Amino acid sequence: MKILIPVDASQAALAPLAHVKALHQAGIGVEALVLNVQPRFHRHVSQFTSRAAREALRGERSRAAMARAIEELSLAGVPFRVVTEVGRPAEQIAAVAEREQADEVIMGVGRHPAWLRWVNPSIAQGVMEHTDIPVTVFARGKAGAFERYAVPVGVAGLAALLIVAE
Repeated sequence: MKILIPVDASQAALAPLAHVKALHQAGIGVEALVLNVQPRFHRHVSQFTSRAAREALRGERSRAAMARAIEELSLAGVPFRVVTEVGRPAEQIAAVAEREQADEVIMGVGRHPAWLRWVNPSIAQGVMEHTDIPVTVFARGKAGAFERYAVPVGVAGLAALLIVAE
C-alpha cells in the first residue's frame, strides 16, 4: 500500500505518522512517500536572486520541514521515500499522488479559527478537488480561547439583546 504523506513545518502535519506506523506494526505492507511542496518565489524576488540560490533555499526549507517525519519513519522501520515539489500545494500534492500511483493521501491539518477559514482555504479540500485518490485528513489542535469563550459569550449577548428587544 503506497501512502502519500504531505508535510510542512507544522506539528499538525505529523499527525498521520502514528497511523502509518500502526499499519506497519500490524504487518500491512506500507510504503510511505513523504512530500513537501515549496512555494514559488514572487517574480520580484526571482529577478534579484540566482536560480541556484532559490533552489538551495527551497532545499533547506524542505529538509527542515521533512526532518521530523523522516526521523519518525526511520525509527519505526517504515520504508519511505522523500519528494520535494515546487508550486501550489493542493495541485502538487494531487499531481504527485497521481504520478506515483498512491493508494491514499493522508494529511494532517491544524484547526483554524472559524472566522479565518475563508481567508485560508483548506489545502486538503483542494487536493480532494484535484484527484480521485482517497484523501484521509487527521485534524489536530485545539480551538483557541477566542473560539471557546468570546464567540459563545457574543452569541449569548446577542440572544439576550433580542429577548430584551421583544
